Amino acid sequence: MSNINNQFFIKYNIQSFLEGFIKKELSRQFVQYYIKFKLSFFNLASQSLLIPHTLSLTFGFNGKKSNNKKSFQITIERLMDSPKRTDSTDLQSDSQKVKKELNSYFLGVQQTSKVIRKYINTKTHGIQLYYQEFTPQFVDAQVIILHGFGEHSGNFKQLTDCFLLNNFKVHLYDQRGFGFSGGIRSKSTIEEMHMDFETILEQIDKSVPLFIFCHALGAAIVISFCLMNPQFEIQGLICSSAQFRVPPRYGRIKMITLQMMAKICPDLQLNTYHNLSFASKNNHHIRKLATDRLINPFMSIQFALNVLLFQQYILPNANQFKIPILILHGKQDKIASHLDSVDFYMQIQSKEKTMKIFEQGFHEMHNDSEWPKMKTVISQWCQKMINKDIKMNYLKEYNRGVIVQQYRSKIRLLISILLIVIRRKFSCLKASTKISLVIFIELLLRLFTSQ
Repeated sequence: MSNINNQFFIKYNIQSFLEGFIKKELSRQFVQYYIKFKLSFFNLASQSLLIPHTLSLTFGFNGKKSNNKKSFQITIERLMDSPKRTDSTDLQSDSQKVKKELNSYFLGVQQTSKVIRKYINTKTHGIQLYYQEFTPQFVDAQVIILHGFGEHSGNFKQLTDCFLLNNFKVHLYDQRGFGFSGGIRSKSTIEEMHMDFETILEQIDKSVPLFIFCHALGAAIVISFCLMNPQFEIQGLICSSAQFRVPPRYGRIKMITLQMMAKICPDLQLNTYHNLSFASKNNHHIRKLATDRLINPFMSIQFALNVLLFQQYILPNANQFKIPILILHGKQDKIASHLDSVDFYMQIQSKEKTMKIFEQGFHEMHNDSEWPKMKTVISQWCQKMINKDIKMNYLKEYNRGVIVQQYRSKIRLLISILLIVIRRKFSCLKASTKISLVIFIELLLRLFTSQ
């Protein structure tokens, strides 16, 4: 490094190099160096780009060329100690070229595994789910990954790499109405969500320990499924940014109106107006979400009502949950409150339960600066649970949907009688006035009887 005017070759394991590069690529220091490089793979005769491979790169500092080339190994951290360049415009454009070309070559750790991508039939006629399966060379366990609302399985590439590096067979699928899967966008019932999850369970090898990773709405789906099927046992459940309640900003009146509208126009699509900046502090990831055509911010009224049913079912029945669980949540999450996860954690009866709250974590911590710590927590917890003697249990038939207890009171009975009287006695009123009065009484009815 003494003579920075010289070009030199770096022969380095591609995996180690890229891990170091990605770690530093968002650093401001990176754009301060003028780097020219050329990517070439050895062993191209086999037409294989699977890592690990030896990567040959040519770096030239300060834009100066020299015939005196040096050949040795060096890490990306050593490169960060190079002198600065004053031309920031050239530096930024060059760093973007570096990033673009690396993205075109980097295939991900999962590409070293046996990969299956296919559509599988659901128990609903004519609807198929997009399913991916990654199998490493050695399999110690397996995991099913469930995404949240509005996204798809492609948003969990880093998480997939993490599990594969720990010898986990990974199953991913786009839920009905999301991503590449079939079905009307964001219009599925809880029963259909459970039915699709049951379809994925039929794809797995039941002799291998099973973990489930679920994010946001995916956590509500899996936990409600486990509560409805208490005999269902797995090795462990990992919940990230679980969404157990409707955000309080929507208010009680809006929830009551939602219940009424679900009977009138359940297919009506509404914009959730989710602020993408709530997802992550990583601007690169936010730009990716904004340009991803598979991201769907719209939600049908029927789907929104199902989310409300999750709220009415999961927390009131949390004391029946006994599966080993790891709960991860960010304290700065403005989409799903971490307090709901704390409430759930305090009520469950699991013998093996762990909760980790990240002080600066947003909603998608697996795509944020919390990921290195989150990855360590997941890896250590999974390795600990694999060594536990837990007997898994799959059922021949599963219960679907949720059962929400309806409370009846004297107030409900009185308002119902009043509603009947109004409909009969005030028949002389104008139709519009009568409809408004009926809607007002029904709002009162739901206001006094809603949970």
